[in-house]
Amino acid sequence: MRWMISFTLFVTSLAWAAGGGGGSMGGAGGNGNVSATQKLKQQLDTRQWDAALATLETLRAKDRNNADWWNWTGYAERKRGNLDAAFPAYRQALKLNPAHLGAHEYLGEAYLQNSQPAEAEQELATLQKLCGNCDEYRDLAEALADYRSKNPAQ
Repeated sequence: MRWMISFTLFVTSLAWAAGGGGGSMGGAGGNGNVSATQKLKQQLDTRQWDAALATLETLRAKDRNNADWWNWTGYAERKRGNLDAAFPAYRQALKLNPAHLGAHEYLGEAYLQNSQPAEAEQELATLQKLCGNCDEYRDLAEALADYRSKNPAQ
């Protein structure tokens, strides 16, 4: 799962920025966001979508302008089947960071889940412009190809 690698790198970078030096994340006297991100990672890894969304609400309250928190909110909402909440979260992530690769990929996957392949293709084209043949581009291209094989009439 590529998202877990990206998330782990993100959490590690938070630990480094918080003075963790890349070693242990959190612990006594650690940064509150670092321990919250560890909790979030565990919740996402174990598919505890409601718990993850509660953690994300806390993280967003501390930093409303963090595109990653909005992207992960969209991800958790999409995974629990709530596209009505996922789409606005992805759009907010992209408003804050128009080049957010993960948000473009996941928004494209949400479009596929909502039977909107043309919109997913637009996200794929955006990813190609932003990063060429990066992981996010390849993952969305694969999801789109899978969708097309299962829905040849669309």
